[in-house]
Amino acid sequence: MDTDHRRSRLAIVAAGSVLVANIVVPLIGGDIYPFTSAPMFRDAPTECCNYRVFAPDGTELKPEDWQLQRIYDGNPVGYGVGIRPPRVLEMKFGVIHDEAAVRQHVEWQFREFANRKYESIDVVQEVIGPMDGQHLGVVSHHRWRIDRPPTTKP
Repeated sequence: MDTDHRRSRLAIVAAGSVLVANIVVPLIGGDIYPFTSAPMFRDAPTECCNYRVFAPDGTELKPEDWQLQRIYDGNPVGYGVGIRPPRVLEMKFGVIHDEAAVRQHVEWQFREFANRKYESIDVVQEVIGPMDGQHLGVVSHHRWRIDRPPTTKP
């Protein structure tokens, strides 16, 4: 019985140590795997966007090639991940960008990566949000043709 009592006590001490480490390690050392001070989903978004990109001939292109992908992992972007995220349009998850912001971002992509072979692309923005009290879905849909800015060449 004495051995069982020691095992039980050791298990309680080990569990308590992990709980204390979850509080102390982030305060002292910052984010050190597997301990983090980043509470998951703390920004509680109610809407988000999916982006699709199309060439002039209708071929679907990768959103990643235009920095239109989502990189959200439940933490604020760039927090608790240990890497520097790419400069995507949706740097703050849950922000619904208007046409001007999307256009500015894609035009920057044309300028930054002059090797883009298209004279224009179509960007489709699907806004995902609550449709009623129990369902999520596409609540709005926008499609914009964005031309290569005149100062860049293919």
